Amino acid sequence: MIKQIDWQGTQTYVLENDKLSVSVCPSLNNNAYSIWDKTANRELLRTPSGPAALAEQPIQYGTPILMPPNRIAKGQFSFGGRNYQFDINTPVGNHIHGLLRSFPWKVVGTEEKDGKTSITSSIRLSEFPDMQRQYPHDIELQVTYILDGSSLIHSVKAINHGTDTAPFGYGLHTWFLLDGEPDKWTFRLPVSGIWELDETNVPTGQIVPLGEYDKFLEGASLNGSNMDTVFQIGDNDCIAALARGGYELKYSGSPEFKQWVIYTKGEAHDFICLEPYTWVTNAPNIELPADVTGLRGIAPGETLELTVILDVDCPL
Repeated sequence: MIKQIDWQGTQTYVLENDKLSVSVCPSLNNNAYSIWDKTANRELLRTPSGPAALAEQPIQYGTPILMPPNRIAKGQFSFGGRNYQFDINTPVGNHIHGLLRSFPWKVVGTEEKDGKTSITSSIRLSEFPDMQRQYPHDIELQVTYILDGSSLIHSVKAINHGTDTAPFGYGLHTWFLLDGEPDKWTFRLPVSGIWELDETNVPTGQIVPLGEYDKFLEGASLNGSNMDTVFQIGDNDCIAALARGGYELKYSGSPEFKQWVIYTKGEAHDFICLEPYTWVTNAPNIELPADVTGLRGIAPGETLELTVILDVDCPL
């Protein structure tokens, strides 16, 4: 079932079946801001009190869409012979978390078929002057949320309608709840290394051993963890897992998502952000091969397709 609701004066959409109820706000970053697990009788995400709170702090709730993700040093980089200057929006003089933020997306279709429910929304960056002065490319993003049983699929198409190759990085900043009991949750992530960061949380270009974080390769308690850590997946499958007893959330990405940031907002207590990225923080300024940093371009007429899947395993 799919329905439209009035969320404190803002139109949102709810995808629902007997397992999950997913609320999406296309007019504010197309954010899937709530996922209610009917079997476990719990909210999965950090949710805003209303649309005003989401508009004021668009990265702090639900599932923010980032394009590009994380930081760009001084907001500056070069690609394909063109220089870019993104707005500075951190106290230390960097750009963070991209251009989309609270911009509105348009719903272009909904569907209920074969037991699946979906909503597709799009945004064309050429329609927004504030984006074009920073990123002068005619990129259209189409995101389809598909609810299929106990799985939520985030399917992306990035289409270049312009005449120049566009640098492109994409990510999510998903706020999962720990219910104030981090000691009862274990976390697992198959990673190969950590991007060393400078004092402004920008990678130095060095990938260092996991050290204390190697415990997460097989799964370990989140109790006492304090992370704002940028991991390199390497050749591993892109699957993160949060588990509590027999209850498990699996978060996976298509092969392009080789960079993952894990953020606990201080010592883990209420939240953990699982952030799959296609390019690492500050990728255009790191002098390493593109297959390491994730830096890529979308050529004129080309479409890049990406997928992130949340699987909820809740035994009865």
